[in-house]
Amino acid sequence: MYLLSLTLPALVVISCATGASAQTYTTTFEDGFDGWQGSNGTFMATDLGTGNRHLRTVDETFGVWYRTNQNDAFLGDYTGHDSVTLSMDIRVDLLNSQNLPDGLVPYTRPLTLELRNYDYNDGFFNYASVYFVISREINEQNQDDWTTFSVSFDPTSTTLPDGWGGYGGSDDADGPVLPDGVTFADILANVDEVVWSTFDPEEFYLFAFFDVLVDNFTITRGAACPADLNGDGLLDFFDLSAFINAFAAMKPDADFNDDGLYDFFDVSGFLNQFAA
Repeated sequence: MYLLSLTLPALVVISCATGASAQTYTTTFEDGFDGWQGSNGTFMATDLGTGNRHLRTVDETFGVWYRTNQNDAFLGDYTGHDSVTLSMDIRVDLLNSQNLPDGLVPYTRPLTLELRNYDYNDGFFNYASVYFVISREINEQNQDDWTTFSVSFDPTSTTLPDGWGGYGGSDDADGPVLPDGVTFADILANVDEVVWSTFDPEEFYLFAFFDVLVDNFTITRGAACPADLNGDGLLDFFDLSAFINAFAAMKPDADFNDDGLYDFFDVSGFLNQFAA
């Protein structure tokens, strides 16, 4: 049995900040495609007024997409971080039915972020994924100038966060679902492909004419905050209490050096992380 006695400073409440050690990467397309691909009709373009380089897609199709399975900054294990934010810029010059006999009809489409993991497949699906419809109002009027969209999430969540959906499960009679037993965090433990698109997996689309510009695909991975044991974004008495209880019960949360033992080194590791 281990006896744990902690001499603590006056109680403080600290926000578990991540900005100082967050990792941010942006594809600006100034030096080329940087591992990204676009759907049919996508090419590199330059704004004549500003010199800004970006991707432009001109096509008559069901929808447009942009994906990377080559840029390592956007791929791999997201779960080593307490938060992840993905963002992009978009401008819509045309999104309509200009080739229909009845004349031009403006269309509105969604903007969706999808994170794919190819480790999960059941023979019919090539991958499993989680997706978030960040906007359902992408159109010529709303995006007549550059607009930035972003989504932030906790990659360690074992349940689908609000607004997120899952794809790749066979029990999908009522819409896309994750495979049985697969969690949000399981998908994000190995992101093989990141996709921005105008598709919602729960909907079907008619042909439309697109002239869409995209730029500044960005990922920010927040630094993990191991001492925030109750996951509320604060470091306070409740995290200290959680550590003491976990240590007394010899639970993995208290094994801060991952050696399978519960001793002084775990106490020291927790207090160092809390102070940091």
